[in-house]
Amino acid sequence: MAPVTEAVLTISFGEGPYWDDDEKVLYYTNFLESSINKYNPETRENIKTEIDQFPNTYTSFLIPIEGKKHRFVGALKRDIVEIEWKGDKEKAVVVRTIAKVDQNKPENVINDGKADPRGRLFTGTFGFNPSGKNLNEMILPERGSLYRMDANGEIHQLDENITISNGLAWDRNGKTFYYVDSVDGIRKYDYDIETGNISNCQKLFVPKDHGIKGICDGLTIDTDDNLWVAIYEGSLVLKIDGKTGAILQKIAIPNKGVTSLAFGGQNLDILYVTTGNDRQKKIEIEKGAALYEIKGLGVRGFPAFKAKIN
Repeated sequence: MAPVTEAVLTISFGEGPYWDDDEKVLYYTNFLESSINKYNPETRENIKTEIDQFPNTYTSFLIPIEGKKHRFVGALKRDIVEIEWKGDKEKAVVVRTIAKVDQNKPENVINDGKADPRGRLFTGTFGFNPSGKNLNEMILPERGSLYRMDANGEIHQLDENITISNGLAWDRNGKTFYYVDSVDGIRKYDYDIETGNISNCQKLFVPKDHGIKGICDGLTIDTDDNLWVAIYEGSLVLKIDGKTGAILQKIAIPNKGVTSLAFGGQNLDILYVTTGNDRQKKIEIEKGAALYEIKGLGVRGFPAFKAKIN
C-alpha cells in the first residue's frame, strides 16, 4: 500500500496543484484563504503570499505562463488574470485582466483550470452562495459553464448548465478530454487538438453507481491514460480506467475534503493531494487540512502544460 504522508499542514482549503517540472516545485492555491503557495519538496519549505490588490477574493488556480518568468495565469472570482510573483513572501501583483466570464451572473466563481497540450486555458464556473450552511446550500445548480481561452484572450463557451466545474485532463494522444462536473461525475469528450473544440459528451464515471460516497473533484491522468480523481466528502483518491470507468485502486486520505491532485517530484511519480477543512469558512484556520504526498504508486504523470498567453 502506498504511504500517504503530510507535506504541508498550514492550509485551510487547498486547490489547483500544479507541478512545475522546470523549477521542481509545486504551486497551489488556498481557495478560502485567498493565498497562493509554492512548496519545495527538496527543502520542505512552503512559501505563501497573497495577491496584493485582491486579498479577499477566491483564488482557484495558478499556472505558469510559457516564456514569461515569474508570470502566471490565475482566476479571481470571474476574472482571468495575469499575475506576477517571484515565488517569495512579497505579495503577488495582478499585472492585467486578460478576460472576464459570466459577468451576467455575479454570484458565479471560476473554479479549476488547466492548460491544454497547446497551451490554451480551459476553466469553468459554478454558482456560489457563500452564506450557505452546507454544500447543497452553497452551490446554485446548473449556473456554470465550461470555457476555453485562446492565447489572444478570446473566450469560447464549450458547455453550459454546469453545476460545479472541476477537474480537467487530456489523454496522451490529445484525442480525449476528461472533465468533472462534480454533481455529475467524470465526463469524456472527443477532443480536437488543432482547434481546442470538444464534442460527443459521454459519462465515464458516476461515484454513486459504484457505491462511492462523496463527489468527484480535481482530476489528473497518468502515462497509462488512467485517471486519478479526488473524492470530496469521501476521504478518497480513486484510480479510474480512462476507457471503461472501472475503479482500479482506492487510496484513503485522512481528510474528508479531498479537493485536487497532481503528479510531481523528480520523476513525476509522487501524487500531491490537496484537501480542505470541513468548516468551509474563511475565518477558520487550517484545522484538519493538509497537502499530502503519496509515493510508491508505480505510475508516473505527464509534465503539466504551461499556458500560452500573448
